[in-house]
Amino acid sequence: RSILKRDTLQKVGSTGFIVGAILLVIGNLLMPYTTNPTSNLQEMLTPLGEHEFRTEAASLLIVFGIWAMMIGATGIYHSITAGGAVWAGLGFYFIFVGTALWTVSLALDIATASAVTNWLAADNGKEAAWSVVATLSALGRGIIPMTWIVYWLAYALLGIGMIHSAVYPRWLGSVGLISSIPVIAV
Repeated sequence: RSILKRDTLQKVGSTGFIVGAILLVIGNLLMPYTTNPTSNLQEMLTPLGEHEFRTEAASLLIVFGIWAMMIGATGIYHSITAGGAVWAGLGFYFIFVGTALWTVSLALDIATASAVTNWLAADNGKEAAWSVVATLSALGRGIIPMTWIVYWLAYALLGIGMIHSAVYPRWLGSVGLISSIPVIAV
């Protein structure tokens, strides 16, 4: 019942999960968010442009964290060769798609921050600059719900694979499965 000892992929995968978690926490803590609840899109996006570099750095850290988490999922996928292998495989493919969606979404956040900065600085053509911001924001925010569903569905499937495998403790797979269900439902 032990995870494969001295397996390089397992070491890289474990490191991926650790580094990914750290980068995700740091990136999310650095991301400037509006402090006042608002339904006004201009008020909501203004902090992204006022802190353009911080927004871009935070987005990059989050992307690198998501990529590292995919490396971790690769380690799980390759370590389960029987029992839950089909579930782990499905989870890995969903994590691959989810990572691609996160990458596109966060790239749009970077572009949105730059567009907000341009809109805030515009003297002439402020309306045209805002239309770029609104378009980029709509694209990015449109991708987010599907990204969350796909990404957390991947963790649910990996959890099921871990539960059915002889490699990982069942409680570990159960944690992945149980923690992903509320996110998918929301």
